[in-house]
Amino acid sequence: MTSIEIRKPSAEEYSRVHAFQCEYLDREIFERFGERIAAAPEYYIAAFDGEEVIGVCYGQRTDRADDTIMLQGIAVNLDTSKRYARTGIGSSLIASFERIVHEQGYRRIDLGAADDLKVERFYLKNGYTPYELVAKDASYGEIVRVAAQDYTSGKIMQEQLRDKYQAHEVIIIFRKSLA
Repeated sequence: MTSIEIRKPSAEEYSRVHAFQCEYLDREIFERFGERIAAAPEYYIAAFDGEEVIGVCYGQRTDRADDTIMLQGIAVNLDTSKRYARTGIGSSLIASFERIVHEQGYRRIDLGAADDLKVERFYLKNGYTPYELVAKDASYGEIVRVAAQDYTSGKIMQEQLRDKYQAHEVIIIFRKSLA
């Protein structure tokens, strides 16, 4: 592995970054991706190993509060032969995103974690705390949203919501203040 570089991708790299995003996170047509990244390029960063895209992290403004930004996605290449996963690349991406948005005047980051224990632990390790749970149906429509006091009670409530509503998934919404 050569040295990893975390930075904003250039327009020439958009197609490779888009392909990585579609493989690991959100599938969207290239035109929509281009419009979103052009509208706010400061909120999209990527990790590169030479020319290879090995990670992405991106967010967008939210209507909830002027001082809050939503982290929409973060992923690192999980190909076990490449050995990028669990080497600190994700933590470096999120730390870079935090610095960028803090410099832009944001004081808080919110995000919805995938209903996956490893993902939840990643956010906890990086200083994020749960504040809500959202139960979703099979079409990913919101069924109910409830406050979470802490991670431990949130995990109990997650199972209760899953059982009560027969939810397809119950995600934890995390938050981090950028003092």
